[in-house]
Amino acid sequence: MEKFSFYEILSFLLPGFVFIGIIQLYQNYVFGRIPFFNMEGNFDENFITTILYFISGIMIHNFITFWLLKSEKFNWFRNLIMPSVQKISVQNVFIQKIIPFLNSEYIKLRKHKEIPVRENEAEYNLFDFVYYYLEVNNKISAAKYFQNLFFGFRNIFTISFLLIPVSVIIFAITLFGSYTYEQKEVAAWTIVINLAIFLILIPFTRQLRVQLVKKVLWSYYVERIHQNENKSNNNQ
Repeated sequence: MEKFSFYEILSFLLPGFVFIGIIQLYQNYVFGRIPFFNMEGNFDENFITTILYFISGIMIHNFITFWLLKSEKFNWFRNLIMPSVQKISVQNVFIQKIIPFLNSEYIKLRKHKEIPVRENEAEYNLFDFVYYYLEVNNKISAAKYFQNLFFGFRNIFTISFLLIPVSVIIFAITLFGSYTYEQKEVAAWTIVINLAIFLILIPFTRQLRVQLVKKVLWSYYVERIHQNENKSNNNQ
């Protein structure tokens, strides 16, 4: 069974912390209730709370990966933070240099047929093929660092996006309910915080996606060059 790395744990833990932290903010400062979770208790309570953060982060990650980003209704959202490998391949000058070679290697090694693409554009399933190749051959560790960073930023970004309408609804409830000025102020500031996180993380998340694709493709490129050279030397 594959072990979790430190950065992989953080990619789950931080989004879970942000998600539950915002819930606690509403509970404590808007609705005046005692939070379900806190980090001010003894070791056992803190340990359980940390596990809940981690489990929440995994659930959020699975929801985003296997439902939200797979839904055609959210294609615009996927394109906002997760540009396709094809788009990155024609826009990034460092990836452009190796795409023809990677496509030729992919066509040579694959066992299925695909509609051909432009010469300088990555084949449709190239990234998945390359990723699994590196993973099977234990060459994926360098790219995993960027992948975990990307997942963490992407998940926090998505939490802020989903909480924007929720925070607006809660603010409206405080306006028309019997809430104090301080409670309304906290509800208003929560909208601002969610919007700020949403806008700030867009360029960071997109850039991490580009770096992840570049790292995976270049790792594969170096590995295939090395393999081809070894094969050529053995045949001599």
